[in-house]
Amino acid sequence: MTVSTSTATSQTSTVVTASSGSSVAQLQKQLQSLEQQVQKEDQSKDDAKTKQQVVQQLQMEIEMVQIEIQQAQAKATKKTSKNHAAGSAPSTNGQQTGSAAQGDTDGTLDVVA
Repeated sequence: MTVSTSTATSQTSTVVTASSGSSVAQLQKQLQSLEQQVQKEDQSKDDAKTKQQVVQQLQMEIEMVQIEIQQAQAKATKKTSKNHAAGSAPSTNGQQTGSAAQGDTDGTLDVVA
């Protein structure tokens, strides 16, 4: 877990960047929090330069969280599709494939390769 802190003249913003094991829901909550901080800064009584610096830092942090969300979603999608592929064997429509024993009308089994 990485902690980054940005400090402006009148406001301190601390953001905890989630590790790769974090859920998308946690990242989305973090994103909402950052967006709320941007709104608060826009409404603050800070001078224009300070507002710009704080909002710019928050926007960079928002972009990082959005990237983490995309990566987590891609990882989850890849994991899900991999699980589906591993769990389902290709259909053979009831036919035996490869080395299989087939019955003969004379009551014996013939091995076909």
